[in-house]
Amino acid sequence: MEKFSSPEEVIDIWLSEGYEKVYDATSKDFQQIVTLEQFIELSTSFNSSVKNYQLETKTILQGLTHYVWLDDKREKVVVASFDELNQIQRFYLKAFISYPKTDQQYTKNKYIMPIRDEWFVFWGGTNEFVNYHYVYENQRYAYDLVKVQDGQSYQKSPIQNEDFYAFDEDIIAPADGKVVKVVDGINDNVPGEMDEHNAAGNYVVIEHANNEFSMIAHFKMNSILVKSGDIVTEGQLIGKCGNSGNSSEAHIHFQVMDAPEIVHGKSIRILFKDGKEPIQGNTVSNI
Repeated sequence: MEKFSSPEEVIDIWLSEGYEKVYDATSKDFQQIVTLEQFIELSTSFNSSVKNYQLETKTILQGLTHYVWLDDKREKVVVASFDELNQIQRFYLKAFISYPKTDQQYTKNKYIMPIRDEWFVFWGGTNEFVNYHYVYENQRYAYDLVKVQDGQSYQKSPIQNEDFYAFDEDIIAPADGKVVKVVDGINDNVPGEMDEHNAAGNYVVIEHANNEFSMIAHFKMNSILVKSGDIVTEGQLIGKCGNSGNSSEAHIHFQVMDAPEIVHGKSIRILFKDGKEPIQGNTVSNI
């Protein structure tokens, strides 16, 4: 296997047509899916007219380091994931799509994250490579939050929900408002399995001023402490983090939208009280 002194040099070698050298650094699983000839053909076509790539984000989680590079015209994106031995487990090429109009439209209210201590942004940001929700208008500016220690979201082995640091952690109201919908009683998944029929799992929707609605999803079954019609204040405990719905591990899904139902609403980019704009790889807290 080809060795690189650092993953950062891979993009320059690849752009300089060192395709075989980069391919040799990919995993056996990758090479079973893409042949060398296919890799060279795709790379050559993709790199046409590209002068350089700039590193956009770098995120470390679950033993992998994920890099996202954009070309000089911000039209093409390269995503590569490296293991601890600097072997490439994933190498992904795609057109870079953005929605600049809605990217500039923020909530009128200011919010806090619905958590009490430090959490990790697993998905969040204004492109699909740091936030898979981005391509869906009704979830575009949503966040998925997990708890992490030493780069892992779980302790020991990820077999039971209780192994995950986020499971059973407090979830709080992100702003003052009125609870308009509560769904509870849905079982928490076995880690790695997902309930696609109840995508949000157990969830709460809160109506805020200015016709804005926050949604927090994937609560632990029977942990929600509020009911429809309740008035809540910012920071009030409303339930516990779980692993219900379309969720493979314990985490929080948080978004703000312009309607009380996610299927009818549009996601709005969140203006946070602390003035920060967290993206994938950031640590967030209300401490």
